[in-house]
Amino acid sequence: MLKDNNNKNKFNILIIDSDTDFSGEIKARLKDIGYRSIQVFGLKNIEKDINNFKNSLDLIILDIESGKNNPLLKYIQKNTDAKIIILNELEDSINRDDYFMQGILDFYLKSNNINYIVDDISESINRLELNKKENILVIDDSKVICYLIKSLLENKNYNIFTALNAKDGLKIIEKENLSLLILDMELPDMHGIGVMDKLRDIGSLNNFPILVVSGSNNPSTIRKVLKKGASDFLNKPFLYEEFLLKIDLLIKSSRSQQTLKIQKKQIEETLDSFEALVNSIIEALLIFEKNICTEVNDVAIKLLGYSSKNDLLGKNIFEIFNTLSQEHKELIIDDAIEHNFESNLDTTDGSLLQVQIKERNINLGVRVLKIIAIMDITQIKQKELMLNNQSKMASMGEMIGNIAHQWRQPLTAISIAAGGIKLGYELDINDEEDVLRELDNIVENSQFLSETIEDFQNFLKNDRLSTNFSARESIDKTIAIINANLKYYEIDIVKDYDKNIQINGIQNDLI
Repeated sequence: MLKDNNNKNKFNILIIDSDTDFSGEIKARLKDIGYRSIQVFGLKNIEKDINNFKNSLDLIILDIESGKNNPLLKYIQKNTDAKIIILNELEDSINRDDYFMQGILDFYLKSNNINYIVDDISESINRLELNKKENILVIDDSKVICYLIKSLLENKNYNIFTALNAKDGLKIIEKENLSLLILDMELPDMHGIGVMDKLRDIGSLNNFPILVVSGSNNPSTIRKVLKKGASDFLNKPFLYEEFLLKIDLLIKSSRSQQTLKIQKKQIEETLDSFEALVNSIIEALLIFEKNICTEVNDVAIKLLGYSSKNDLLGKNIFEIFNTLSQEHKELIIDDAIEHNFESNLDTTDGSLLQVQIKERNINLGVRVLKIIAIMDITQIKQKELMLNNQSKMASMGEMIGNIAHQWRQPLTAISIAAGGIKLGYELDINDEEDVLRELDNIVENSQFLSETIEDFQNFLKNDRLSTNFSARESIDKTIAIINANLKYYEIDIVKDYDKNIQINGIQNDLI
C-alpha cells in the first residue's frame, strides 16, 4: 500500500525508537524532505499507534533494541503491511542476515551519519515505486530457492516470475519484458551456459542483465559464465543482504540501459524526422562545419548532379562552390553575418545554373554550423528574360508608331522643300535665298530624323551594364520619342527638376 511518491506528504512513516533525540532528528530530516512521520515510545504506545494507523502506515523505522528483538518485528509484520527498516547500535552480524530473510527493507547502524541514513531511506522509498515496473525471472530447479528469492524480492515490490527448468524459463522470456534474469547453472534439462547460448541465438542476451547463482565456486566456471555474457556471479548459499544489494545494482544498471535505449530511439526518430523535414524542403540544403560538408538533403544531391550523399559528405566548401566569383567566395565563408546573393553555379554534369544562395551561421556552443540553401532560379530568369523581351517588343511597337508620327512632319517638310526647289529650277524662277532657306530646312529635318533613329537604336541595345546617367537626359530622350503623340493630343510638358540628378542603372530600361 505504498503511496504515490510524487506526493510525499501522503507517505506515512512511523519511527519507533527509545532514543528521543536520535528519532527526533530522523523525523525532522524526513519532514525537510517532505515525508510525514510519527514518533512513538514505549510498548503500549507502539501497539496503540500501530492499531490506529496500521491501514495507513507505509514504512516503519524500528530500533530493534526497543522491542526486545524479534517479538516486536513479528508483531509489526503480523498487524501491518508496512515496509520495515531496522536501526541498531551494533553491527549484529549474527542476526542481521536473518532480519533480511524475515523481510526487512534495509538495515542501518545508528553510528552512521544521520543525513546519509535519511537520504538513503528516501532513495529506498523511491526505488519501491520504480520496482513495481521491473520484471525479474528466476530459473532454478529448487522450489525452496525459487520461493525464498520470490519472497525477498516481492518485499521490494519487484514482479517475480519463476521457472524450475530452462524450457519454461525460455517461454517466459519470450512473453515478458524482463529487467533481470537470475539463473541457476545446474538445471534438469539444460546447463545454465546452454541457456545463455540460447539467449544469444535468439538475440535476447543483451536485453537484460543476468545474475548467475551456483553451488560451485570454481574459478573456471565463474570466468566462463562471465565471458558468456553474465553480469555477475553469486555462490550458493548466499547472504540475503548481499543478494539484495546485487539485485538493486543490476536493476539500476538495467534501468540505465533501458533509458539509454529509449533516448537512442528518440534521437534516431528525431534524426529521421529531421532528415524527412530537410528532404521535404524545396531548396537544396547543405550543412558545413569548419567548411567541410557534414549533411545534405536529396534536393542538393540532385541539383548539383551527384549520385549519392557520400559523394558530397566530407568535401570542402570550395570543392562544391568552385565556380563562384571571388567576391561571392569571400561572402560564403564569412561566419560573422548572413548572406543572400544570386550567382552562376556549375554542376558535375556540366550544366550552368543560375541560383540564389542563402547562407546562415548557427553557433552551437564552441561549434559553428554553416547552413547554405540553394534555389535554382534558371527557369525563373529565363521566364523573366522572356517577359522582358515581350515587354520590349510591345514597347518597340509603340515606339515605331511614335517614330512614324515623328517622321511625318519632317518628311513632309523635306518633300515640300525638295519639290519647291525642283519646280523652281524647271520654271527658272528660283531665288538663291529661297533655295538656301529650303536646303537649310531639309538639313534640319534630316538631322531630326537621324536623331530619332539613334534614339531608337539606343532603346534596342541589349546593354545590361549599370552606369551613371543624367535623369534630365533620359527624360528629354523619352519626350523626344513621343513628342509627335504629345502634339497630336495637344499635351504640353512642363519640366521642373534638378538638372544635376544622376541615376545608377540601365538607362534604356528607364526610357
